[in-house]
Amino acid sequence: MPLTAVIQLLAYTLDMTQNAGQTVAVLGAGGGVGRQVVHQLIQAGDTVRALVRQQEQADALEALGAVPVLGDLSGDWDAVLDGAAAVIWAAGAGTSGQFQQIDGDALMRVTDRLSAGGPRRLIVVSSMGVDRPEQMPPFLSAVLRVKAVSDAYVQASGLEFTIVRPGGLTNEAGTGQVAVGLPAPRGMISREDVASVVVACLRDDSSVGKTFEVVAGTDPIQEALGRV
Repeated sequence: MPLTAVIQLLAYTLDMTQNAGQTVAVLGAGGGVGRQVVHQLIQAGDTVRALVRQQEQADALEALGAVPVLGDLSGDWDAVLDGAAAVIWAAGAGTSGQFQQIDGDALMRVTDRLSAGGPRRLIVVSSMGVDRPEQMPPFLSAVLRVKAVSDAYVQASGLEFTIVRPGGLTNEAGTGQVAVGLPAPRGMISREDVASVVVACLRDDSSVGKTFEVVAGTDPIQEALGRV
């Protein structure tokens, strides 16, 4: 590995451990991005309360060191907030087609709950193209239109929010290098790198109130976020 890459990796690792040691609630912790977020937070020394629907997911996250909370975003999930200083929304309907119920209604209920009392810090993993669904592949139109409403709801909530809108997701290893913007160039990004961006936002107060898209790129994550 080139020396410059080693230096960038060390600097990034130091950034990720700043302000660690807090309790973070992760909603959608059983999904691809959610699991990566849980893993990275635990590696950094945070306590993670992870909301999952299935016992197998709970067992897997407990093995990582998380505190699993069995629940459903359409029902009882409030216990996951106990002692949390921040909330990360990594949930989504996926292939179930329940876009309005999960990506819409559930996120707005969580927003209402936090606004009424609880953690003020909310980081939402949304999707690229929310503000221009007509330019995205047609099969994404329905979920993007739902996310447009719920993202706007979060933005108007008065919470200390950050909305991260990744491009197409892959399971490749993260590189720690991204491109950000609103809009960002269309492209792909690994779930690991999305999680790294989310954790970086949690550590960086300057990300509060920001909404941005992110794809794989050439800029170190912390450097890229500094230009949002």
